[in-house]
Amino acid sequence: MTKEELLKEMDQMRKSMKRLQKSEASCKEAADLFRKREQEYREMVELANSIILRMDTSGRIVFVNDFALRFFGFSKEEIVGKNLIGTIVPKMESSGRDLAAFMVSVCRNPGEHTVNENENIKKDGSRVWILWTNRPVLDERGRLAEIICIGNDVTQKKEAEQILQNAHDELEKEVRERTKKLQKLNEDLLFEMAERKISEEALKESENRYRNIVESAFEGIFQTTLEGKCTMVNSALVALLGYSSAEEYIAATARPENLYVDASRREELIRILQTDGYVKGFETEFYRKDGSKLPVSMNVRAVFDDRGNFIYYQGTVIDISAGITLRRVLDETTGALSTAVEIRDPYTAGHQERVTRLAEAIAAEMNFSDERISAVHTAGMLHDIGKIYVPAEFLSRPGKITDNEYNILKQHAQEGYEILKSIEYKYPIAEIVYQHHERINGSGYPRKLSGDRILIEARIISVADVVEAMASPRPYRPALGIDKALDEIRKNRGILYDENVVDACLTLFQDKGFQFGGGGGGGVTGFDATAGKEQPRNRSVSQDWSETIFKGRP
Repeated sequence: MTKEELLKEMDQMRKSMKRLQKSEASCKEAADLFRKREQEYREMVELANSIILRMDTSGRIVFVNDFALRFFGFSKEEIVGKNLIGTIVPKMESSGRDLAAFMVSVCRNPGEHTVNENENIKKDGSRVWILWTNRPVLDERGRLAEIICIGNDVTQKKEAEQILQNAHDELEKEVRERTKKLQKLNEDLLFEMAERKISEEALKESENRYRNIVESAFEGIFQTTLEGKCTMVNSALVALLGYSSAEEYIAATARPENLYVDASRREELIRILQTDGYVKGFETEFYRKDGSKLPVSMNVRAVFDDRGNFIYYQGTVIDISAGITLRRVLDETTGALSTAVEIRDPYTAGHQERVTRLAEAIAAEMNFSDERISAVHTAGMLHDIGKIYVPAEFLSRPGKITDNEYNILKQHAQEGYEILKSIEYKYPIAEIVYQHHERINGSGYPRKLSGDRILIEARIISVADVVEAMASPRPYRPALGIDKALDEIRKNRGILYDENVVDACLTLFQDKGFQFGGGGGGGVTGFDATAGKEQPRNRSVSQDWSETIFKGRP
């Protein structure tokens, strides 16, 4: 090698050395910069307020920052080198999702799961929700080496979302329920509208039928206001009172005194209606159009709305003029039959009238209605009608009577029933007469009835008959007097005679001064209520009347 070549090579070597020194300086500078950057990044990782960890492709944790350690409650030794599953990730999510299978998918294909949200578990067992961002780390050959995961706690957000979801679900549920209710309400409304339409049509049809019934009725039918002004009247009542039309009737009877003969009867009617709400068989007189008077009977009731407010009075009217005539005939027949008995037995003249007077007073004291008192009156006047079939010599002859005569005499109750049973009285007059010698304890005749099997009207006449008979003279004895008569019913109260009837009778005589008044002749009772043997007709005045009342003359 020549000198020039050597010098040239040495020059090149010096240049190479300079380049090497310069490269070494650059490398040192790069190394220093790398260490600086590394320290900065490490500090950033350690000081970050996020969970930062690295895991290999099997899910094993190879690095975890301090924030993550504090967050999950582990030390570095407890977590590094451990698999995520079972450490900070539960195998199963609370929702039921399989997190173990999900993590295997993340480790194999992190590029498909760059962001995921799942449930995690702390050391103390509490569960939290983490939003993870995953980045794959490749080796020099471009193969997956590790996965960097950065996570942030989104538990509060998740809970808020759950609350919101629950509220949303509840709202949807309520909307569904409300919708269902509205649909049902709409269906009900449509059904109600259909029903109302049907009801309206039915009501119209019913009104037409009602109008036809009202107009074709034989009874008079009316409606009036509280003041008595008529608002509806049918043709039967219009015709009954001689008017030509409903309008004429309503105009003519606008004032109640133009209709009622006795204005006080309407006042009485209103008083009963205001107390009871209805009245049946109320009798009064109406003026006809021509001024004549017509006896009528009314059934009236007060009509109220659903709230209990009065609407109107509604009632029926029937003509009872024929019935009054029939009652007059029956009364006259009753009087005639009663007189016939007394003509055959002069000793009983006035007996039936006095028995009737006392029986009526007892019935009134017991608060009987006027109709029932009238029934007691009729039965009292006819209670001895059967004596028409008893031989006259038995009734008026003094002295003892034989057993055969006594048995014949007892038949008068049944004979009275046979006479009266075909007469159509409103009350069972024939049966009352049949029972007036029955006694409460069953010792009477002819059927030995007892207690409530005896009609109350018969029980009243029974007591009145005994009291009048003892207080009046007989052919075989003088009058025993009212004191003995009252002692008799008082002593046998509840035994022979009805307790309530006896109490009413005693009240009349002792507290209200009742007296039989005038009238000739004596009563005709005299049969023993307990003994079965015949008693002499000239029996002692001091003898027990419960014995004589049944065996003497009834």
